[in-house]
Amino acid sequence: MPPLLTEGSRLRARYKIVKLLSHSRLRNIYIAEDQHQRGKHWAIRQMQPVGIDSADRSWLLGQFEAEARILSSLEHPSLPKLVDFFVEENYLYVIREFVQGLDLQVILSQKGGRLGERDSLQVGLALTDLMGYLLRKKLPPVMFRELSLANLVFTPEGQTKLIDFGFSRLFQRQARMGSPDYAAPEQFSEDAEIDARTLVYNVGAMLYHLVTGHNPGTTPFSLPPLWQLNSSLGEKAGQVILKATQNDPNLRFNHPADMAKAIAVALASKSKPPKISDRVRKGGTQRLSKASKVPVRSGSGGVVDFSAPSEEGGVSFLRIFLAGFVIFVLMALACGYLYVTYLD
Repeated sequence: MPPLLTEGSRLRARYKIVKLLSHSRLRNIYIAEDQHQRGKHWAIRQMQPVGIDSADRSWLLGQFEAEARILSSLEHPSLPKLVDFFVEENYLYVIREFVQGLDLQVILSQKGGRLGERDSLQVGLALTDLMGYLLRKKLPPVMFRELSLANLVFTPEGQTKLIDFGFSRLFQRQARMGSPDYAAPEQFSEDAEIDARTLVYNVGAMLYHLVTGHNPGTTPFSLPPLWQLNSSLGEKAGQVILKATQNDPNLRFNHPADMAKAIAVALASKSKPPKISDRVRKGGTQRLSKASKVPVRSGSGGVVDFSAPSEEGGVSFLRIFLAGFVIFVLMALACGYLYVTYLD
């Protein structure tokens, strides 16, 4: 773990440490006051490379500087601005805009584990717009790893910010998977292509978590039916999430921009939940149906397999015909009996 910076200490004689926000084995995050701009506060990310020998050190520093320059050029409402970066005493430092607000992990715990439909869709709209922007910037897929509840902050102004973005590949060379809670099936396969549809799944899986309270990582690629977990979810919102979380990439939205349009439609509509008879057909469990290299904790790998509607919920045509025929015969017999009785 990087050594903790004490409150009141200074970095480069400019950034005065005010408070430790979080700490882990690989990085610490602080609030710091800018001594050149009184009253201005920044978030400082202090990182310690692990498992890097001297031969790799020059590679690491080069990658750190290259990635920091890319990230400092990004301008998007959902990304805090990166304003400075440097190396000091073998530790890497990044200075970012400080974002006030609550992260989604805290918000979910305050709301009983689930977010309202409209708020969830607003998060999805912000994330799809951000992912589309990052795709246009042609960033390496490995830089899209930081999607997690703790990394997303709601600001008092109603914005959604991805606060801890970038630099994962400096510490984990095999950085394909991303957050296991929201990773798509293809992220577990070395030979699979990771593209815009993968990001669609990532956002869709997070939306699934927000509206149902069920973490997709606990039943990877085998999601319980949406309306079984949230019977009040609107049909249009549910359709967006179902399409985004298809295990087969070809069945998802092709691009985050396409998903954003569908979310906007869902936000503008006042759709009701589907009828109970439609929920199995439209919201059946998505699960992998054939073996693959995907290491799942339950189920096996392959394409989406929606459960067919049960016959218990309806009556077949043959049964109706037979029942009608029996009733007809009984009525004919009854009429015959009455006729004979009348003649007698």
